[in-house]
Parts: sequence; structure tokens; C-alpha cells
Amino acid sequence: MATAKLSYNEDEKAILGDQNNKKLKDRKMLVAETTDMSYVGQNYGPLASTMQQNCKYYVGVLDKTTGKMKICDAEIFQMHPKPSDIDDEVETFSLPSTVTEKTFVEKNDMLTSAFGSKKKQRALESRLKNQIKGKALDKAMSSVLSQASSIEPVQLTDSNTEYSITPPINQKATTPGEVYDINYIVHPNEKQATAEASGVFFDATLDTIQQWRKENKYPKQILSLLSRMPKTEERRSEQATYIMYLYYLIHLHNLKQKQLRDKDPLPTDWPDHVRYHLLKRFTQTISGTSKQRIMPARLKDKLVCHILVLCLFLEEFSLELTNLQTDLSKSHEILYKHCQILGCSTKVKKVTTEEGSTSVRWATLSLPLQLPTQERRKRKH
Repeated sequence: MATAKLSYNEDEKAILGDQNNKKLKDRKMLVAETTDMSYVGQNYGPLASTMQQNCKYYVGVLDKTTGKMKICDAEIFQMHPKPSDIDDEVETFSLPSTVTEKTFVEKNDMLTSAFGSKKKQRALESRLKNQIKGKALDKAMSSVLSQASSIEPVQLTDSNTEYSITPPINQKATTPGEVYDINYIVHPNEKQATAEASGVFFDATLDTIQQWRKENKYPKQILSLLSRMPKTEERRSEQATYIMYLYYLIHLHNLKQKQLRDKDPLPTDWPDHVRYHLLKRFTQTISGTSKQRIMPARLKDKLVCHILVLCLFLEEFSLELTNLQTDLSKSHEILYKHCQILGCSTKVKKVTTEEGSTSVRWATLSLPLQLPTQERRKRKH
């Protein structure tokens, strides 16, 4: 049976990392690292433990060679996780990543999130949600005001296009088809993925379209385009692909905020590549106790502009807005503003039918572009 001899030296102290510690007069900090996480502990300040001070701790260190155990005074530190920065492609709202930058409340929130009771975690989540809503609202309002006060034509080579609600505008265009790059609206990879799913539109007959119209299966703009499909196979295939992608955009636009918070807000039978890039381009993820997906006002305006540009391509740059107004639940004033930002001219035509006369609104993309001038922007502001 192995034996051990104990010796005690009160001048030597050992430092232990634990979730329970006590405040000591001598200020010390302990840092520990693993492959996935770093930890920091200190015996002073708000991170120090509230352990009773009338307890004294010792640690025994066994020397296997001599069989002797040395007894040392011990200081127990409460270790706090120090997460590294998370690299996320989606724009997020998050707390500062380093412990030294966090306030006492933020540090306690981290501990509550990791180790708190369910009741405390629910209270924390509710409080963070209210904070996030305020930040999201401020961000959305700032974006809208910025767009309203300063709408500048963006070159195709501009590096700040991600912050604009309009696709890149080519001011050197000589035809309406060169003003916007269709490959920017529908990336070739997304086009290829969508082509495989667009067979249902390629094969659609007038009877099928009429049945879809009775069932309200697709938006009015989609059904209108399908009823005027080209006859040649190559053009019909390309048209069906773009119409299917337009359907994806309209469907995403019409999702409610509650639906966006679902784990898979878009139908799972859509191409995975398309689902990923649509959510990445037109939604944001807010980081709190749990990630939530939102579509702020700026990105919703951006989505409307993409829908309008794609419709202009499909309608040979002269677009009647009646169907889109219904599909997107937008007033004609709002659609007019988006069309004007895109450089379109707008007009109202009166059409006489068996039921009487009605007003039909049109947007036309032609050269020279009729972009809002600086004088008009200042007067509106």
C-alpha cells in the first residue's frame, strides 16, 4: 500500500481555477486557454466571487518520486469564458467579444445564458429581444432616411453596392437592357439551379394556367407572364427559369416576420443554393441568446427593386404595375417611388373595358435614364 508524507509551507500558495472563489486583498488575474475557448479569472472587481471570507483552502501536491505531499494555501478563482470573434457571413448584432470591453451587466448576461436557471434565461432572452428590436428599428430608420436623402447612381464597379437598395446602374448603357446586369439579379449559379425546378412552368398549358388562376396558386404577375410564354424551346426555357426566380422573390417578400424566424422559412423543395443566397442577400440574423432572422426596411426595399428590374426584363422594359401592386400589397405611390429610383418614367393610361373605364399605371425603362436629380432630392427632403 502506497504511503505519503505531508509537509506544509505557508509561504507557498497554489492557484486553482473553479466556479467558486473568494475576494482577496492582493489583486491577481488567472488566464487559461483551450483549443476552443479562453478563460479569465480575477480575485478583485465585479468578477470576484462572493464566497465567505472565513474559509481557508489548501491544496496537496504529491511528489510520486519521494512519496511526499506538500500542502499549500490555495486561491480559488472563478473563471469566465472569453469567446473569440465569430466569423459569420450574415450581418449580425452582437456584444463586444473581449471580456475587458464588456460591462458588468453584459458579463452577468453571458453567465446567465450559459449556466442560469430556465426562469432567469427566459427573463434574459425577453430583455435582449426588446434591446434588439430597438437596435433593428434604429438601423432600419437610418437606412431609409439615408436612401431618401441621398440616392446616387451606382457604377457597376462600385464597392458599396451592398448598401444600396438598387442594383448597380451602368450609366454608360446604350440600350435599356444594358442599364442593369441581369446576371447581378439572377446569378448564373442560381439560374442553373432554378432551371432544374422551372420545368413546371416550361410545360404549363393555357388550361393549367387557368386552373392555377382559379386556385390562386401563383401571384398574378407570374400567371400573366406564363400566359405569354415564347414558343421556341430555348427562349421558353430561359423565360421559365426567370419567371420561377421571380416567383421565389415575390414569395420571400410576402413572408411574415413570424415565418422568417422559422428554421427553414423557405420551402424545402426549392433548390438549396437558391434558398441560401436569397436569405443571405435579403435578410439579417440578429444574435442574442438565440439567433433570429429579420428583413429590415432597407433590405425589403432592395428586394422590391430586384423584383421590379426582373419584371422589366421579362416585359421588355415596359411594365404594367397593376398585378405587382396586388402581389406585393403595395400602394401605387410606393411602387412609383421605387420605379423612379430605378430611373423609370411612370404614367397612367385609361383603359375602357366592358365593365367601364379604369386607370392602368405603367413604368418604362428607357434612355436617357430619369434618375432623381439632386434638386428634386433636396426639395423632397
